[in-house]
Amino acid sequence: MNTEDFHKKQQNKSQNYSKQAEKDFLEFMSYITKLDPIKLLSQLTLTFLFAPESQLVGSRQDREKWLRYIEFISALLLSKEYPKQPKLFMDGIDIDKIEELLDSYFKNISWEIITSVPDDSKDKDFKSVIDPIKLHSLYVRGEAYSQHLLQMAEELYSEHNGWFKNNLGFTIKEAIEISQSITNKYERRVNEERGKSIKQAEKYADEQIKNGKIEEKDRKFCETQKSWYSFYGNSDRILSFTLEELSKFSGYPKEKCEKYLNRLSQTFGYKNPAFPDTFKNPHSAPWDYNTLCEKPIIFYKGKYFVPAYPRFPEVLLRTFYYDLFSDKEYWAKEGQGKYGRWLERKTADCFRKIFPSEEVYLNPEYPNGNEITDVIVLHDRKIFIVQCKTKRLRYESQIGKDYKMLRGDLEKGIKESFEQGVKARDYIVNDEHPVIKVANGNLIIDGKQISDIFLVSVTLYRYQDLATRWANINLDLKLFKDNQYPWAVSLPDLMVITELIDYPSMFIHYIKRRLQVEQTNFQLGGDEIDLLGYYFRQGLYFKTNDFKKVGAVSIYGFSSEIDQYMLEKYELGKNPAKPKQEMPEKFEEYLKTVENLNSSYKMDCAIRLLDLDYQRRKDFINMAEKTKEKTKNDRKLHSFSMEVDNNSLGFSFVAMDANGNVEKLFRTTHSFAVMKKYAKKYKEWVGFGWDSNSQKVLDVAIFLSFEPFKDPELDKMAKENLRKGKLVDLGKEEQHNT
Repeated sequence: MNTEDFHKKQQNKSQNYSKQAEKDFLEFMSYITKLDPIKLLSQLTLTFLFAPESQLVGSRQDREKWLRYIEFISALLLSKEYPKQPKLFMDGIDIDKIEELLDSYFKNISWEIITSVPDDSKDKDFKSVIDPIKLHSLYVRGEAYSQHLLQMAEELYSEHNGWFKNNLGFTIKEAIEISQSITNKYERRVNEERGKSIKQAEKYADEQIKNGKIEEKDRKFCETQKSWYSFYGNSDRILSFTLEELSKFSGYPKEKCEKYLNRLSQTFGYKNPAFPDTFKNPHSAPWDYNTLCEKPIIFYKGKYFVPAYPRFPEVLLRTFYYDLFSDKEYWAKEGQGKYGRWLERKTADCFRKIFPSEEVYLNPEYPNGNEITDVIVLHDRKIFIVQCKTKRLRYESQIGKDYKMLRGDLEKGIKESFEQGVKARDYIVNDEHPVIKVANGNLIIDGKQISDIFLVSVTLYRYQDLATRWANINLDLKLFKDNQYPWAVSLPDLMVITELIDYPSMFIHYIKRRLQVEQTNFQLGGDEIDLLGYYFRQGLYFKTNDFKKVGAVSIYGFSSEIDQYMLEKYELGKNPAKPKQEMPEKFEEYLKTVENLNSSYKMDCAIRLLDLDYQRRKDFINMAEKTKEKTKNDRKLHSFSMEVDNNSLGFSFVAMDANGNVEKLFRTTHSFAVMKKYAKKYKEWVGFGWDSNSQKVLDVAIFLSFEPFKDPELDKMAKENLRKGKLVDLGKEEQHNT
């Protein structure tokens, strides 16, 4: 089949999906507009959003799908006036029909996008970037981990409490507490009403049996039917509240609650003035502006109702930005500055979870007083240059509607911060002794001693999955040159990563592996937390035979253990064990010991240990323990070496009775490592040493990294000193077993 025939076939497919999507939409609209909106939304909410929170599969996945559907249905119904004579009673048949129509509609819309053929090469470039965004936003709405979002909202907007009080009539803390009181009230009511309906059903069945209307064998069916009608038939009553009730169960004065509701509620027929033509076109309806994002509460006939209440945290974090931004005078004078400085401080706090506080510097400067970056971290010859940006994806960018707008948002949100980071990196690299001004003085860096510089871009919000692998989209967007990319991470994701990773070496190792993702030869699908989950599971290592011939890899779903942990800790109040890499016994002890040594390049030594897969980690520990045991038994020097990673990295381990003389142990360990590296012609070598008089698992760590070279004198020394049974400590010969 030639290209032209293939395109025609694809175009026909796309047109068929398009027609079916139109048919689904019209049928769906015809069906739901006959139903009572409040009855419908309350029943859907009660049916699908109160699934057991402890479940992350099955019903919970269904819950996420229905949360997306309920948001869509709510926004669609709210864009219209309330029907005059709707159908008041709904049952399972109605719900099944709605699910059937929505499943078909979303499926056909998806396939219409996938099979569409661009008109020209320019559109083809756009399509490769825009289509994944459209598909992502079609099914995925919102950030994860609500507790982090609430924490961010409270901290961020507390900086503007004066403005909030004067303009909205409440503070962010009050808005959060009132919102949480609604959620808590819903959950209490649902449990109470569920219990009542069961008791009423049991009583009803007793009466039916007593009166001879049903038999005992039919009791279960009768109770189920009666409790279902009793419970779900009253869903609108269960999930509604008045202003007076809100004041009572929230504990806030009526006046305060009224101001809260004035800002966060809407009536049927409301439309954001910037989006007046929503939910008319079947092909754009799923991406049309959802007014629940700014006003998540519905007001109807004196009562209030929250259809998609799990989205409260995200709405509270996002919506008030537009209130602040719309006050141009306040925003220009102080609002924008506070907004940005908070993100910088919060980012620094995240890095302080990993590194000592005294190694994390906020707003460092060049010698001339200009800011070099927002945050800089200096830890054992490693430097993190961190730029923070509050720039968010605009709505048109989020839904893949405007290619130029998307590119502009990515330029301002990521590219510009990366370029600032490159400038700072070049200053450090090109100046032999760069000086950086910090709050308590000057830092003078020996540029020759730096082993890694990481450029990090921290955004306030996620950029969907666009930042997972920049190489996926850079060919079309042309944002970065020379295949150099930053580690771009949202603040919520950075909070999760720095909570779950315990060691500085592992944090650095994760970032190195993250940046290597850009070097893979395939498209990669997944978000940052999927990547973290894959790192815990497999090491985030793609240089294996499994990945050599693939064109695309999806790691969606590898966040499940992290999701479970966050759910149990923050929503269920449990104390779960953190997700972590599987490690052999004693490996973590070795890792911690290396990190706590007073040695240069100890991080590089620890990172090379982390480069080992599980089996090699186990081999290393076993050989180290056996070597130490031999020295304990005969007080003689023993050693071993191992080579990994395609002969580019080697390890050696020396155990000896150094009698507490660390210098002697260091010289011997260093000599052995240098000669082994030279003889093997490896680029990197890590040497460890242990004194049999020590209580630690090891006492010395040495990192060697330089290109192999030829030296006649070293040739002679290596041949002489590495022969079986000999090892030289700077000319002092000692017997040992190799």
